[in-house]
Amino acid sequence: MRSAGPLILALSLMAGPLAGPAAATEPPPTPTPTAGESSGPAPATPETALPGTPSTAPSTSSSSPSPSATVSPQPAPATPLPAPAVPLDPGSAAGRAAMAKAAGPGGAEMGQRSARVAGPAGTDQDASQLLTRQSLETQGTWMPTFGVQGLDVSGHQTSVNWQQQWNMGARFAYVKASEGNYYTNELYGSQYQGARNVGMIRGAYHFAIPNWSSGADQARYFVQNGGGWTADGYTLPPVLDFEFNPYEGRTIDGFYFGNTCYGMSPAQLTSWVRDFGNTMQALTGRLPVIYTNTSWWKQCTGDAAGFGSYPLWVAAYPSSATNDAGPVPSSWSSYSMWQYSSTGPFAGDSNVWNGTYQMLQRFATYSDGFGSIFVKGPNSSTVYLVSGKTKYPVPDWATYQLYMNVSSLDQVSQQFLDSLSTGNAVGRFARSPDGSIYLIDSGRKFHVPSCSIMDDFGGGSCTGWIPLADSQLAGYADAGLLANATVSASGKLFYVSARTKREFFDVASLSRAGLPTTVARLSDAVTDPLPYAAAAPIVRPDVIVVDRVSRQPFINTAGKLLPVPTSVNAENAWAPSLTAAALDPQSIAKLTQGPAFTGFASNEAGSARYVIGSSNKFLMTDTTQWPETAVKFSDVLLNAIGTGPAISSPAFVKSPSSPVVYRRDKSVAREVPDISTLTQLGLGKVPVIYSLSATTLRTLPKGPALLPLAKLVVGNTSPVVYLIDGPDKMLQLEDFRITNSLGIGGYSRIAQSALAPYASAGTVQPVVRCGLDTYLGYGGGIWKLPATTATAQLPARTLEPSTCTALPATRGNLDSTIFVKALDSPVVYLMVDGTKRPVASWTRLVELNNGSSSPVIAEYTRSALDPVPTGSPA
Repeated sequence: MRSAGPLILALSLMAGPLAGPAAATEPPPTPTPTAGESSGPAPATPETALPGTPSTAPSTSSSSPSPSATVSPQPAPATPLPAPAVPLDPGSAAGRAAMAKAAGPGGAEMGQRSARVAGPAGTDQDASQLLTRQSLETQGTWMPTFGVQGLDVSGHQTSVNWQQQWNMGARFAYVKASEGNYYTNELYGSQYQGARNVGMIRGAYHFAIPNWSSGADQARYFVQNGGGWTADGYTLPPVLDFEFNPYEGRTIDGFYFGNTCYGMSPAQLTSWVRDFGNTMQALTGRLPVIYTNTSWWKQCTGDAAGFGSYPLWVAAYPSSATNDAGPVPSSWSSYSMWQYSSTGPFAGDSNVWNGTYQMLQRFATYSDGFGSIFVKGPNSSTVYLVSGKTKYPVPDWATYQLYMNVSSLDQVSQQFLDSLSTGNAVGRFARSPDGSIYLIDSGRKFHVPSCSIMDDFGGGSCTGWIPLADSQLAGYADAGLLANATVSASGKLFYVSARTKREFFDVASLSRAGLPTTVARLSDAVTDPLPYAAAAPIVRPDVIVVDRVSRQPFINTAGKLLPVPTSVNAENAWAPSLTAAALDPQSIAKLTQGPAFTGFASNEAGSARYVIGSSNKFLMTDTTQWPETAVKFSDVLLNAIGTGPAISSPAFVKSPSSPVVYRRDKSVAREVPDISTLTQLGLGKVPVIYSLSATTLRTLPKGPALLPLAKLVVGNTSPVVYLIDGPDKMLQLEDFRITNSLGIGGYSRIAQSALAPYASAGTVQPVVRCGLDTYLGYGGGIWKLPATTATAQLPARTLEPSTCTALPATRGNLDSTIFVKALDSPVVYLMVDGTKRPVASWTRLVELNNGSSSPVIAEYTRSALDPVPTGSPA
């Protein structure tokens, strides 16, 4: 019986025993035809061959091996066989359709030499087609006693009771999605979703036909037809079913499929697998699982090495109950899944996941292996990091947190724990398989350059480490070399030597002391256990100092320590250029404090004041419009900040972290609602926008947001409708027919408080003036009127320039005589010498309109016309 020792690493979390009463063994592929048998292609007559159908006559032998025996015919050499003159074209639609028809409804089945697919001993199937002789007394009646149970199905399993499979213990499933580049499983969607509906973790597999088309072609076909992957914890990685040729020795519509190795050499087959795998990784972000069996892999690929990064799903069918799957190909030390039966207990094929359910979930979440893992026994709270045959106790919660992203914490049997030897306690130092030692800290790894430095940090002289896999170490950011000079995440700076620490501010301070200036960025937890000898802080000007307790940052400039927002680096492009480090509160107390910096500062002489933006400083042209400040920046610091245009009032301001633009005027900042309003306020172009930090913007007094210009609004507590005129005026609308004539329709209901900044500046008129130009709202559009005395007589409302840019586009010029009337009156007037003169009749109206019977009449509300004196008839 094969020892279970090599399986310990991969089976480290299993709850059951490591070995059983019998081992699963596999014979090699079909033997080479002997003299008298045909070794060439099949006859030219097309054949519709289904997977698993033997290419030779059934065996007439009635003998059968005992339940524990296996069939072991000699390997067949992978010698390519000649192809017919005019084979199917795998790249053509006709070729793919013909092959799909030949494949049949289910296509090739996974496990070509299994009892279910090839047929049990004693039937009309050739005994050489069986991978093993599964005992009729035991088939479908047992499961391995470890791991997580699962199944795989295809189109041959037309009716799967997924709830029943779940109730029997299955927790994962694989479903055939495709084959070659010609077949898709019509039941894939229902099977795939059926497994998920009952709670199973599920995935898809592809049956490879490598001599039909390229690996890349079949990978793309697979992904297009269900072979994708999502890191969601319940989608298993895609599988490449790479095994016995299901069409061995057959010619289908002129295409000869070759021997059990598809008539391909080991180099060709392994190149095909890499082509498939690389394409899958490019398309899904993950290498596929390889499903195969050891005998076929060894025969047809020459037991190819270098595939250890692909998870292995091995097919091996024992003759009796066992936990031993037998040998695996040399690329792998163990397997991820084992297909142990094709005849039950589950539908299709029965499988076991080599680990815990939590590991299976991780397998459906992460794209690489597991390495060392955290486990605990059933009767103790002690947590161990397990690697190979050794368990390393975790001393405390803080240490566990260092590595908690390495693996989940799984519970295993006490029997399993007892089988492991005990190593040193888990600490901060981890060793890679190549012997490199790293200090682990806050998601980062520092390479330890010497045993003496490791001892300086309390790790002993290259002794107190734990092993981690490369993939697990890859989860830690590479932080470079560990050095005696350190800076923590909170900004603490220490020089560590002989397990002591000394505070310093920056490398300039180290340079003055004649010490090495290479700095390693570590957390406080690394240096806190070391004895601390406080020293007076050495702080140079124009740097950022952080209180390590309160996390309050300061700018040290012009002889004072100025409190700044904690977001100073994120909000200001110039701040990250300043060296930042933390000091303890006692050290900070020794430095002279200044007022808080909120975005405004003067030079050292106090002769110039600036708004300090996120990237530039802006000279104030009117200091009365900006907050007073006693903050001074050194000239060196000011020179380090870029210079932007001088800032006046009103000014448009925003922060880089937000798309919101504010218009600041009269010491109040108001949000601009949209880009159209911004362009209108800029009189047709986007105005200069000053980039200020979010903190600076928060210090500015805010008013209600600006409302869109030339739009109608009504407050939620008053029925009065207004037209918004510029940033701070509104015009009352007395009748919607006025704005309809201007082409302005609809209105928005807003909070009454939003109208507070707007002063009522009269009523809306059908005639408006924009600068020197006059416009008439007529017929639902705006018309430009000539600059005449008659035009000047018309009652009109002068609009803000920004409102004028927001009006609908003019329809053209209107040179006609303009008459006026009240909306609720039939009397038509002509404006003359500041009076409105009634037109007595239609005939007179036509006469005054130069004989035209289509007069232009501007309609006003009474409030607009009544104040105009009435003159004699026109």
